[in-house]
Amino acid sequence: MKLKITITGPKVHDVGYRPWLTEKAVDLALRGFEVYNDAEGDLQSVVALVDSDKRRATQFFEFAKAELPPLARIDDIRSEPYDEEIQPLWQSATPGTFVQINKAVPILQEMREDLREVKTNTNLIPEIAENTRLIPEIAENTRLIPEIAENTRPIPEIAEKQDVIIDEIRGLHREMTFDAGWRARIESDIQAIKAKIGIR
Repeated sequence: MKLKITITGPKVHDVGYRPWLTEKAVDLALRGFEVYNDAEGDLQSVVALVDSDKRRATQFFEFAKAELPPLARIDDIRSEPYDEEIQPLWQSATPGTFVQINKAVPILQEMREDLREVKTNTNLIPEIAENTRLIPEIAENTRLIPEIAENTRPIPEIAEKQDVIIDEIRGLHREMTFDAGWRARIESDIQAIKAKIGIR
């Protein structure tokens, strides 16, 4: 039994439809199988040619109606008899495999570059770990913040009394200056008295 199955819709290309159908054809061990992308007006289409006994050909068509790749969007699936030659399954599956590999290669190369970038970033992990080692110490220091805040609370009060404090300091300075001058004068007088009476 030979069938031509046509799947149409707005998104049936570049969603993995051909390998999806090929895998099912292999599972059912179809004698002949071909699949290709086509178009009907503005709609994309995928055409599958099936050559097998009636039971397997029917199973394949039922699968195509019930299942589709996750990213596909379809409008219609139809089947009609087909009279022309259909390639053996193994012969059509081999080129399909190479097509999928060719599509996968750029994606794999991009993934490789992404992995290199990830590896570069993960090289920073030891440095990050070393920096996070300080977190307990930082936490211990921040524990002192309320105490520091409590100690700095008197600063406004001190600022208000600074004029009084400055005057007190000036007074002490004068007293110390006076005492130093007085002491020097006494020492000078003692030296003069010693000289007059001949004491060294």
